[in-house]
Amino acid sequence: MNLKEKIDSGFACGSGTASGKFARPGAKPSYGPDQEFDADHILLELELDIPKKSVYGVCSTTFRAIHEGAREIRFDAVGMKIRSVTSVAGEKLPYSYKNDKLTLKLRKPLAEHEPVTVRIAYDLIRPIAGVYFIKKPVQVWTHGEAEESRYWFPCFDAPHDKASTEMIAAVPRDFFALSNGALLSIRDDKKHGKKFYHWKQAIPHSPYLVTLVAGKFSEIKQEWDGIPVTYYCQPGREAEIKRAFGKTPKMLKFFSEAIGVRYPYEKYAQIAVADFVMGGMEHTTATTQTDRVLMDAQAYPEFTADWLVSHELAHQWFGDLLTCKEWGHAWLNESFATYFEALFTEHDLGREEFQYEMREKLHQYLDEDKNVYRRSIVTHVYKKPDDLFDRHLYEKGSLVLHTIRHLLGDKLYWKAIHHYVETHAARAVETADLIQSIQTATGRNMRKLFDQYVYGPGHPDYTVNYAWDEKSKEARVRVTQKPVGNNSCFSLPIVLRFITAKGPKDFTETIDDKTHSFKYKFDKEPLDFRFDPDFGILKTAQVTKPHRMWLAGLRSDPHPCGRILSAEQVAKIPTGESFDALKRAFLKEKFWGAAREIAVQIGSLKTDEARKFLLQALRSAKNPKVRRGVVEGLGHFSSPDVIATLAGIARSDKSYFVSADAVRAAARTRAPQAAQIISQALNRKSWNDTIRASAVSVLASSPDRRSLDAVRSNSRYGLNLSARISSVQVMGRLAGHFPEFFADLIRFTTDAQVRLKHAAISALGNLRDPRAVPALEKVSKDKALAYRTQALAEDALLKINPPKNS
Repeated sequence: MNLKEKIDSGFACGSGTASGKFARPGAKPSYGPDQEFDADHILLELELDIPKKSVYGVCSTTFRAIHEGAREIRFDAVGMKIRSVTSVAGEKLPYSYKNDKLTLKLRKPLAEHEPVTVRIAYDLIRPIAGVYFIKKPVQVWTHGEAEESRYWFPCFDAPHDKASTEMIAAVPRDFFALSNGALLSIRDDKKHGKKFYHWKQAIPHSPYLVTLVAGKFSEIKQEWDGIPVTYYCQPGREAEIKRAFGKTPKMLKFFSEAIGVRYPYEKYAQIAVADFVMGGMEHTTATTQTDRVLMDAQAYPEFTADWLVSHELAHQWFGDLLTCKEWGHAWLNESFATYFEALFTEHDLGREEFQYEMREKLHQYLDEDKNVYRRSIVTHVYKKPDDLFDRHLYEKGSLVLHTIRHLLGDKLYWKAIHHYVETHAARAVETADLIQSIQTATGRNMRKLFDQYVYGPGHPDYTVNYAWDEKSKEARVRVTQKPVGNNSCFSLPIVLRFITAKGPKDFTETIDDKTHSFKYKFDKEPLDFRFDPDFGILKTAQVTKPHRMWLAGLRSDPHPCGRILSAEQVAKIPTGESFDALKRAFLKEKFWGAAREIAVQIGSLKTDEARKFLLQALRSAKNPKVRRGVVEGLGHFSSPDVIATLAGIARSDKSYFVSADAVRAAARTRAPQAAQIISQALNRKSWNDTIRASAVSVLASSPDRRSLDAVRSNSRYGLNLSARISSVQVMGRLAGHFPEFFADLIRFTTDAQVRLKHAAISALGNLRDPRAVPALEKVSKDKALAYRTQALAEDALLKINPPKNS
C-alpha cells in the first residue's frame, strides 16, 4: 500500500495524537489470532447491484484442520446478512453470528490435515468498507488492507493465513471485472444483461490481497519476458496511463534480476480508479492505483508515477510473495517497497537521483519523529493495524534498509536479499527471518543494529566538532550523541573523512558512547572534514567546522547531499564571498536537485546581487525542476522586476509546477500586486488543478471577503480534489476570521470524498475549537464509517481535549 500523494497535500496516516505518543487511548498488545484451521482455497461468487450499492455473494472456503479434533471454524465478517451456511454437499451447518464473528461447528471433529469446505451465502447492503461504489465514473472497487476484507467476504482476516483464491464476478455486460491471477473465462449472459468473469490466483496469498474492480475500462497491453503486463483506465485516458505506467516492464526486469527471484506470477495488471482511498494497493497480480497519477503530456516528465508504480510492484515480492506474519512486522512489507522505489530510481536515473530521493525520505521521517511521535518500527501495541502505516513504517524502515546496504556493501546486501526472498517465498515472515537470512548469507550478525533501529525508537543524533591544533599538527574531532530510549546510545561504525592535498583519508570509528574524542596526525591542516560522507547511516548530525571547509564542500563534495548541506551552511553567513561561492556552485552544478537547493539558498541571502542573479538564472535555466528552486528563491524579494517576472510565470509558464511555485512565491513577497497574481491563477486550468490549488493555498495570507468567496467556491463537491483539499486547509487556518468556514468544515466531515472528509476532520482538530466536539464525536463513534475516518476524528478530539497527563 502506498499512502503518499505527491500530487496534493498528502493522506494523513499514523496516530498523531495530541499527547505526542504513538499509541491511541485504548491501544493494547495485539498479536496474530489463534486458529484451528488453515485456509487452502477461497472461491468467491459475487453479483454486483450497483444502483443499490449492494453485493450478493457466496464464499466457499476449503480448510485443513491444524490438529486432530478441530471442529469450530471462526470467520471475520462485518455488516453481512447471512443467508445460509452449508457444507459443500449442501448440508446446513449450525452457526452463530455476533460481534462481527461468524462461528460454525462441524458435524464431527476432523483428523489432523483433513480438509473441509464451507459455503456461506451472504448479502452486503451499502457496506461501510471493503467495497466502494463510485458515482462518477461508475466504478466498484475493493480494498482489504489492513483488516477490510472482512467487510466484503467472510474470511480468517489475518496476513499469515494464505490461500489460493478464485473470483467469479457478475457485472453489467458493458463492464470489465479484474481480479487476482489468470482469467479463466468470460461468460456473456445476454438474457440477464450480465457478464461473468472467472479469475484464479494459484499461488497462495493473504485475504487482504484479494481484489475485485469493475467498471468501464480501456485495456493497454504490454509484456515482459512472456508475462502479460496490462493497464486499465477510464476510456479516453489511454495516453495518460501509458505515460504513468509505461516503465513497468523495465521495473519487472530490474527487480527480478536484482532480487534474483523472477516475478513469480502469471500476469501483472494495474488498474486506475477514481476516488481511491490510497495512492495504490498491491493486490496480488492486480494492483489498484489512484487515477490522480495519470498525467497529461505537459505534466510529464516533471511529474511521473514511477514512485507509485515501483512501490506497488516491489510489493509483489515484499508483501505478497513474502507477507508479514503479524501486522506488528508490517515494515517487512512497506519499508521494502519504499526502499525499492529509490532503488529503481537509482537504476533508471542514476546515483545522484537516488541519493536526493533518500534525502527526501529522511526529511519525511524526521518530521514525524520530531513533530508527531517517536516509536519503534516493530511494535505490537496499537489500537488497529491501520495505526501502523506511518512515516516510521515507510520512510524510516527504508532508511534502515539503506543503512544495512551501506554497511554490508552491494554484493553482500543483494546476496542477503536473494536468500531472504528465495527461502521464504510464499510464506509469512517476521523480522527474525530477515535477521537470520542476512547472517546466513553474509556471516554478519546484525542483531544489534535491529535492536537499535527496528525494535528500539529513534536514531542516533550526533553533535560533531572539528578543530585543528597547529602546534601538534592534529585534527581533533569530538563526537557526542544524545541517548535514546532507556538512556542508551547507538553503536555504529562511522566514516570520518579528511580531504587533503594528496586526496581523501578515511578513518572508520565505532561510536557507541555519549562522548568520543579522536585525534589524527597530518602534515598540514586538511582542506575539509566530512562526517559519514556517503550519507549511508540513518542519523541526524550537527557538524561544526570552519566556514572555509563548508566552502570547500560546496565546491567539491561528490555527494549531492553534501553539496546541499554545504550550501545551507554557507548561506548562513550572507557575505559577498558566500554569494560568489553559491553563484559559482549553481552555475557549475549538473544535478538538478542540488542546483534547485542552491538556488533556494541564494534567495535566502536577500541581497541585491542575489536578486539580480536569480532573475538571470530564471532565463537561462532549462530544467523546470531547477527553475522551481529559482522561483522559490525569488520569493524573498518584492521589487517590481521580481513581481512582474513571477506574474508572467504564474500566468503562462509551460510548467504547471513552476507556475504554481510562482504563485506561492508572489504571496510570500506580500507585494500589493500579489493579490492579482493569485486571482488570475484561480482561473488557470492545469493538470489536477495544480495551479489553482496553489493559488487557493495562499489565500490564507490575505483574509478578506474575496478570499472567503474564492475558498468556498473551490471547495464544492465535483471540483478537482486538489483544489478542494487546499480550500479545506485554508478554511482551517482562517476559521477564526470567518465563522462560515467553521460551519463548512463541520459539513465536510460527512463529505462523499473520503480524502476531503479526512482533511476537514484534521483541520477541525488543528483549530482546537471545543465547538467541533459534537461533530467529531459523532464521526468517531459512527460504526457506519471505516476505522481510518473514526481514528482521525479521535485524534482531532485529543487535540481539542488533550489527556491530562500529556
